[in-house]
Parts: sequence; structure tokens; C-alpha cells
Amino acid sequence: MEQQRNDLTPDQYNAVRIDTKRLRILAGAGSGKTRVLTHRIAHQSKTLRIEPEHVLCLTFTKKAAEELRSRLKTLGLDSPVTAGTFHALAFAQLQTRWNDLSIPRRPTILENRRTLLRSILPDRLTSETRDTICNEIDWATARRLTPETYPTAVEKNQRTPHSNSTQVSEFLNLFTQEKRKRNLIDFDDILEHAISDLVNDTDFAAGRHWKYRYIFVDEFQDVNPLQFALLRAWLGEDSSMCIVGDPDQAIYSWNGADAKYLENFNSYFPDGQTVELTKNFRSTPQIVHTASSVLGDKPSLSSQKPDGEIPSIHQAKTCIDEAEYIASSIKERRIYAESWSTQAVLVRTHAQIERFSDAFTRSEIPFKVSKNNEASLDTGASLSVDDSVTITTFHAAKGLEWPVVHIAGLEEGFSPISYANSKSSLDEERRLLYVAMTRAQNELHCSWARERIFGSKKISRKPSPYLKEISHSMQAASIKKSDGSSLRNRIRLFREQIFPETEAQNTPSEDSKQRQKLESWRESKAVAAGVNPCDVISDKFIDQVIDQKPRTLKQLSEIPQLNDFKVKRYGVEIIQILSDENSIKP
Repeated sequence: MEQQRNDLTPDQYNAVRIDTKRLRILAGAGSGKTRVLTHRIAHQSKTLRIEPEHVLCLTFTKKAAEELRSRLKTLGLDSPVTAGTFHALAFAQLQTRWNDLSIPRRPTILENRRTLLRSILPDRLTSETRDTICNEIDWATARRLTPETYPTAVEKNQRTPHSNSTQVSEFLNLFTQEKRKRNLIDFDDILEHAISDLVNDTDFAAGRHWKYRYIFVDEFQDVNPLQFALLRAWLGEDSSMCIVGDPDQAIYSWNGADAKYLENFNSYFPDGQTVELTKNFRSTPQIVHTASSVLGDKPSLSSQKPDGEIPSIHQAKTCIDEAEYIASSIKERRIYAESWSTQAVLVRTHAQIERFSDAFTRSEIPFKVSKNNEASLDTGASLSVDDSVTITTFHAAKGLEWPVVHIAGLEEGFSPISYANSKSSLDEERRLLYVAMTRAQNELHCSWARERIFGSKKISRKPSPYLKEISHSMQAASIKKSDGSSLRNRIRLFREQIFPETEAQNTPSEDSKQRQKLESWRESKAVAAGVNPCDVISDKFIDQVIDQKPRTLKQLSEIPQLNDFKVKRYGVEIIQILSDENSIKP
């Protein structure tokens, strides 16, 4: 228990140990939600409050389920815990049910519903209309809508599809009939069948409630009405439940998800309790502050990492120039980084990926592309382990992280996307950009192009409206970092004002000389690079250098405010400045 207390923050420790039947953990980006979830399972198992064989862990990807099981094993939990996606676990239940009832003519699983949908849609429809109808049917089935209830739901949710609701209803009805005719069920049908079996057969439901008495759900903000209905069916009166989620990372309402189940948790479970995790361990304070600015007036997370570089914004002439610029930046950082895989390029749409694929190929940069896959029994794209730069979309980046993140194409039409024209969809676009920005651990670089090429057309572009908020945040951070606001600096200034004689005696004149040399050198580097001086090295770093007086690169690298990239880039010059005999002029 003492080891667990040492491994967790007080808030995390409380979330792990709190004794309640129904628990909601509101966990911000980078706050260690998976860590808390696994520690809670392990703790309750070791204290004999739960039996691992009766634990059901629900995730949204196969990868997340595998990671959860791996972490539990690391924590010493060797007993089997059932973990998987809603679809995979529902299908397993359905197979058990079919075997028990000896169903002779079992339906065939329709793994790609779009293939069937496109086969029944008339050729006269445009490609855009056909895609819209497919998307709307996905949304409708996730929300348990019928052809009759779909039009009302569209109006209520302020959806503005490119196809009228009557037309979508007609094809939803046709799609349902065609599946029945061919004895097919898709993945949403699997969930519906699982719910029906539990609702209509009390004995069968009692067996499932006994089997899975303790339910844990990750990324609860992504639950849709169909999944929530299945969860309620899996929950018995005596079942305990722990859910983890973040409303600020709700980015799938377009696909049927509804964050209200997380936000209104107490309405559905009046006996539930809530614990909040507001400390970010992934990103620097500069990244957390900049990302939070996109959300507007919402309170930001509190970063627990040392100060880092202020995020940057680059304006390119064309989308080709933007891709070439990012390729060049990646290659420059690769000189000082250990691997290519420390960097990623995030874009809003799949169409943007090709531009970077071409640029990276020309620059001989190894890369891998990760795209969202259509739903499968084990969902989630698995990335290659090869040493390469990741190119992926904002959506596909969720749950991942990299030391350096480049966010490209921050223009009107991409962020927010052109078809986001309601308040709810625009709010989701903000959250989506926030998710993308909080993937960065140490460096965050944003870019946009004044001109973008679509086929043979060149279209003028405007910067994303979110860039104004981002730039204001960066400017505030820059002022804060350059005005001598580090703790040591504030203490020094305070002491000089209150105890001038004492401070003068305790501060050797050599320290002042070295500080002046470092600040002058920093200024020259900043001017040459066109950045703020504190982007080169921070005031806090200068304070620690003056205090510790490193004489070797190894000693310099032990100062936490300077990352490996900057040690290799500036280390020799800094050591020279600190040397009496080898000082260089800026």
C-alpha cells in the first residue's frame, strides 16, 4: 500500500482507494487515467473487494484493452480480467447465447456495412450524397433511431446533412430490410441483439450479472446511446461500476457519441461519487496553457512538468511550402533526437496526408500513416513499431503522444471543418483541436498555408479563427517567460530590494558577468532565428546555470530545463561562455 501511495499523486490515490459502488473519474488530458483505472482494479483485487474473474473492462479499441491487461499484469494481477471493446464482448455473449439455444441458421456478420449500403443506393446520387447517407445511417443506428424517429432527431440535434432527412429515412428502412432478407447483422445489430437477450430473458441476464459484477469503462465520453443501453443491461442491481472520461475530449458526437452520459452521471446513478484529476503529466506548462486557450473560458489543467519551449505558429505561402517546411524542421530535429518516432504530424482530414507523404518521400524521411478504420470486432488501428514519423488525423491521434507534434493546415475549412455550422459542431471542433494539441509532450508547432491546391485549382485560405486565441496565449507565455518571472529570479529581485547590502555581498560579480554574457548570447540567437529569446533558453535555465556552474556537457545535461535537443545544439557554446578563458562573443 505504501508503494502505491508513492507511485500516485494524492488525487490519484484517492480515486484508487475511495470506497463507493458507482464512481466517476473526470480525468483531464495527460492526467494518468489509465494508470488510475488499472491501479484501482489491482488495489480492489488485492484487498479482496473484487475477484478478477468477475471484472469486465470496456474499452473502445483492441489496443487499449491489451494495454490495460499488460498494466494489470505489471501490477501483479495475474488472474484473468475480461477486457475488450463493446462490440467484441457483445459478440462473445451472442455466440454463447446461440450455442446455448442451438440456433440452426445463424446470421452472417456484415463486417463492412458500407459495401452493402452503396450497393442499394441509386447511381444517380452524387458521391457526396452517398457518403452523407452512409454517415447518417451510422449515426442513426448508434443512437437507436428508426426510419420514423430519425427526422425528429436530426432537427433536435441540429444536424445539417447534405441530404434531406426523408431521403435518409427511406434508405435506412431499405438497408434494414436488405439485411433481414440476406440474414445479415452488422456491428450495431450485435449490440441490439445482446441488449434484447438481457432484457427479455431474466435468467440469462442474472447469469451475466453474476459473471461480471464489477464493470470498468474507459473513455466514457465516447459512449453512444446504443452502448449505454448495453452497459445498463450488463449492470445488475448489486453491480459496481467505475467510469473514466473527460468532457473536453468528446470528439465523436458526429458518429453518435453523447457526452451527456458522462456529464450527467449523477442523474443516471444518483448514488454515484465523483473524483477529478486536474494535473497534467504529459505536456509542458506552455503546451497545456496554449491548448486550453482553444476551449475558451474553461479552466485549464495544471502541468507538472518543467517549463519548456513556447509553441510556435508558421505561416506558409502554399500547402506545398508548408509540407516542405515541416519536413525540414523534422530533419533538423532528427539530428539531435534519438529517433524519427519522437515526432508526428497531425492533420484534420485524410486528404491532407498525401501532401506530407510526398514531401517526406522527397526528403527521405521514413514515415507511417495511421488512418481511422471502419468498425470491426476488434477496432483500432495498430501502428508500426518501425522508427518513423507518424502522419495521422486529429481523431486517430487520440490516446497517443509524442515528444514533438506538428499540427498542419490550421485554416478555415479545416479547423473548424467547413461543414461544422451549428454551435454543437463548432464546440466539438474546438475540443478536437484541443485533443490534437495535448498529444505533444515537449514541443508544439502549428502551421497554415495562405494558398492550398485542390486538384488543379489554387484556393486562397484564411487562418483558422482558433489561431488568434492560440497566438494570444503564446504571447502571454512569452511575456511571462521574458520578464524575469522564474521563481529564483523573483526571489533574487525581492532580496535585492529588501536586503540590498546582503544580496550584494552574497552575489559575486562574476555571476552577474556570466548572466549578462548568457543573456546577450541568447538575444543574438533569438534575433537570428526570429524567435523570442526565452525560446532559445529560459530565464529559469540561466538561473540554474549560474547557480550550478556546469563545466561539461554531461553536467549541463543534468539541468532539467534544457532538453537533449538543446544540449546538443547549444551546449558547447554555453560551456564556452561559462569558461573564463574561452568566452565567446555573441
